[in-house]
Amino acid sequence: MKSLRKIITRSILLTAAIALLLVAINMAFTTNWMFKYSGSQPLKYAIADISDGLSSVDGTYTLNAAATTMMEEQYAWAMLISRDGQVIWDKNLPGDIPRHYTLTDVASFSRWYLNDYPVSVWEHPDGLLVLGDPKNSIWKYNITSTEDTIAHVPGLMTGFLILNVLSALVLALFLGLWLYHKLKPLYNGITALPKKEPLSLPTGGVTGEVSRILNETSVILSQQEQQLAHRDQARTEWIAGVSHDIRTPLSMVMGYASELESNSSLPATEQNQARIIRQQSQRIKSLISDLNLASKLEYHAQPMELARVSPAALIRGVAVDFINDGLPEPYSLSVDVPEEANGPILLCDQALIRRALTNLIDNSIRHNPRGCAIKLSVTKSTDGLVLKVSDNGKGYPPELIKNSGGLDESPLLGNHGLGLIIVRRIMKIHGGNIVFENLPQQGCATSLLFST
Repeated sequence: MKSLRKIITRSILLTAAIALLLVAINMAFTTNWMFKYSGSQPLKYAIADISDGLSSVDGTYTLNAAATTMMEEQYAWAMLISRDGQVIWDKNLPGDIPRHYTLTDVASFSRWYLNDYPVSVWEHPDGLLVLGDPKNSIWKYNITSTEDTIAHVPGLMTGFLILNVLSALVLALFLGLWLYHKLKPLYNGITALPKKEPLSLPTGGVTGEVSRILNETSVILSQQEQQLAHRDQARTEWIAGVSHDIRTPLSMVMGYASELESNSSLPATEQNQARIIRQQSQRIKSLISDLNLASKLEYHAQPMELARVSPAALIRGVAVDFINDGLPEPYSLSVDVPEEANGPILLCDQALIRRALTNLIDNSIRHNPRGCAIKLSVTKSTDGLVLKVSDNGKGYPPELIKNSGGLDESPLLGNHGLGLIIVRRIMKIHGGNIVFENLPQQGCATSLLFST
């Protein structure tokens, strides 16, 4: 639910930011428009400069160069009306402009238009200077307002801005709540999918199509879950049944092979063959046991018998068992338990942890036929204990170390059999972790990490 709230909060903030941005853009656009187009209007000082540049010599009027440039840049035509209403000077004067005006005519066009030409006027010593623009080029409209209204304009603008901001925030809040109401069922449905819970979301409204897809996905996942559970149950039962059916005839083969091996009346060659049969039968029995245990561990069918165990005593017991069973000559087995590691107690299934350590030692022996030095150790870590099995043999293949942390267990299978897979699954049901590494000098190490 926190994720949904975060999404809704961000949506509200984003909507508010967009609304405020639109307000700012509108204000900037309006301000720019006002400055741009108001700036194109003739300036009073420019009209005055043009008027000052118009002079008369012996009754002939002349517009100097500077005034001519200003006039041509800002206006289309100009004329000077004398005090008796007669046009006494003009420049680029259109043909439809009269050349004589009464006082009423002057009062009419001085602030607006003359024959649809926008005009501006300025006082000249000899009369009235009229500057005109082309038709339909300037819109002139008189706006009259009281002093009180003008005095309230800043407050009105501020209030308008505040109203826009509040409207944007209210809109953002409304959209956020609406979005929250629509997305909440979808969020609950999505979070329920990994839990394999059935969904029945309403399929109406804006999110109806997504809800329908989630409902269908829930049905498909439920069916797949049932199929997988049925398949896994069948496989587990099949493995357990095969293991049980093979165990009896295999025990008989091992028993007869043991009798033949110890029969002194047989030639040495036949006794050796009987020994090989017994050893290989024992290996088959171990493989069947590994397969059955791996299957139970994968589907959590292996019962856990948790007990408080001393890890130091545990690894010493495993080492003693190997030595008592007759460790081959090229191999050596040592135990390293520092003083601080004697105290901690580990809550675990002792038989399974012994099996994990045994598998790791067997793996070192199997993959180093010329012998190696194997060491069992226990150390304290920052958040638990580490049981480690290391050797100075040829080490692990690089692909095993690279891919051992993923979900795919095939790199652990390789030519290592089920031993490493069983170790990993034992650590998984204990809530621990396993790390495979090659040592810098020579050999490899496997660390079993327990949290305490």
